[in-house]
Amino acid sequence: MPLAKMSLLQPATIVSLPADYQLLRRLVSYGLLPGVEVMVERRVPAFIVAIGASRIALDRQTAAAILVQTTNP
Repeated sequence: MPLAKMSLLQPATIVSLPADYQLLRRLVSYGLLPGVEVMVERRVPAFIVAIGASRIALDRQTAAAILVQTTNP
């Protein structure tokens, strides 16, 4: 499921990132990699994604391009 469709505070694991090289490079520099657990904390005005102790702001288009699989809390 796309990260943009996740429920708030639902843990999920990244399974796929977008193929666009520049976007992929930026996401990897943030620590967003396949296998990493993430959680959406907010949706408006931007998607705030928790990765461990870090928080990353993503636009809706980027959040929709990241595929995740939900995990049990």
